[in-house]
Amino acid sequence: MVDLRVYAALGGLLREQCVITAADDPSLGHRDTRTVKTTGYQLLEAVAGSGKGGDHWKRLRRSLIRLADVRISVRTVEADPDLAAQQIREGYISLLGDIWLASTQLDLSTPQQWGQLRGSTSLKVEIGYWTAQQIVSGQATWLDLDLLRSLGPGLPARVWAALEGWARWPQRSFDGCEETAIGLGRPALESLGVGNYPRPYDARRALDRAGARIIAADPAYERVQCEKRAGWCLVVRRRVGARARGELRKAHATEAKRSAVRTAVQQSFAEAAG
Repeated sequence: MVDLRVYAALGGLLREQCVITAADDPSLGHRDTRTVKTTGYQLLEAVAGSGKGGDHWKRLRRSLIRLADVRISVRTVEADPDLAAQQIREGYISLLGDIWLASTQLDLSTPQQWGQLRGSTSLKVEIGYWTAQQIVSGQATWLDLDLLRSLGPGLPARVWAALEGWARWPQRSFDGCEETAIGLGRPALESLGVGNYPRPYDARRALDRAGARIIAADPAYERVQCEKRAGWCLVVRRRVGARARGELRKAHATEAKRSAVRTAVQQSFAEAAG
């Protein structure tokens, strides 16, 4: 999950950066165009909601190293409208390219010190060519990092991220919601992060617990629960449309902040009265 959070944060930074830089290089062919320029402090803030160093920074560095070693298999199918033929291409691509840390050159040792630099870049991460194109063109699943952090590092976050990227949602809707039933065969169990449970019953119980956590944290989801239909399925019901889900989440986050302020004010008055 740390790697997922780090890559999601890098993708968001790349998209923001390319609003300006990609105008001169729309194909992202130049390495500099698809290289994220940031600081360790800022990346930690996006990933963990905190710019603290120490163990957090060590985990971030290990995550970047793991991501740089990842190669994924890509298969694209392009139909020729004039011929009854398809061009199928398969290849292996890297998620990240070069990673440069400026700790030696600048003689700085903590993310806090890097974050205080003005007009300087202490961390440069090259995004792979193919994945950078998908991110900038919007062919990607965008994750709400605040919501992802609120789900914690375990199974609820893994299941939620998988559901956000799930491709088999029906086109029809029910009262503004869409529903899908994910068959709990071995591939789905592996994708959802419960493939290592020795008994299917234990895997379903874990998914039910994760589903309850998702519903409590994300107002866009109404149901995430295992049910027996033709076979065992994970039944998921959520609001239709990314914009509608985003508005619900924004309203929920705003209300949570207001509630926290009210609680702090009430506590302050209680302490003053006592």
